[in-house]
Amino acid sequence: MIRIALFALILALAACGERQPVYPARQAPAGVLADAAQIAAGKALFHEKCASCHGKPEEGRSPRADFFEPPAPDFSAPAYRTTDPAYLFWRIEVGKTVEPYLSRGSVMPAWRGLPDQQIWQLVAYLKARSS
Repeated sequence: MIRIALFALILALAACGERQPVYPARQAPAGVLADAAQIAAGKALFHEKCASCHGKPEEGRSPRADFFEPPAPDFSAPAYRTTDPAYLFWRIEVGKTVEPYLSRGSVMPAWRGLPDQQIWQLVAYLKARSS
């Protein structure tokens, strides 16, 4: 019993060491996350700019993406449906240029050059893509 309690304590302490990144609060423009036209625009952007790393093989995922460490997610996991839209916006905007992603070896480019509207369209699509 003591071993189980000690193991649980070690796991809890390890989980506490994983800090969530700090990102700016942002509010998506009204209705963008649920608007079918915005989601469709985000899907087109995803296939143009993101699918080679984040897509499934049938979407044009590059074989080199299989070697990324950490791996690039394809955003189909249900957890992305509840991920804070402001976090997704920020992550698209800054890519690998900030911690903790910089030191973890992320290869994601920063998409700061995209207009905010397009980043929000990508966020809308990523949230819709998760199942």
